[in-house]
Amino acid sequence: MSADSHSVKLINELVIAVYGAPGAVNGARARYALTQALHALTRLSRSEQLMEMQRDAARAAGAASRREMRTVLRRIAGRAAAGQGQLPLALGAGDDAAP
Repeated sequence: MSADSHSVKLINELVIAVYGAPGAVNGARARYALTQALHALTRLSRSEQLMEMQRDAARAAGAASRREMRTVLRRIAGRAAAGQGQLPLALGAGDDAAP
């Protein structure tokens, strides 16, 4: 199950806890408004978390500006991608014998 489905499930449970079963006619607009507000808060918290992670990465890398941080993160990503090449095949002592 993805993170989106977890948050959607929790939001639906909160709306049901506040306004009751979805079949109730009363408060359809309020139910919709609350659902949309909770989705907006979820998106906001995710973007804030991403910004905090980027700021922490910049601090750890010693970057002072946003441009410098991007450069450092690109350099780290390039090194990681370069290190993901194919490893050489290591044969054991008994592997080279003919059958």
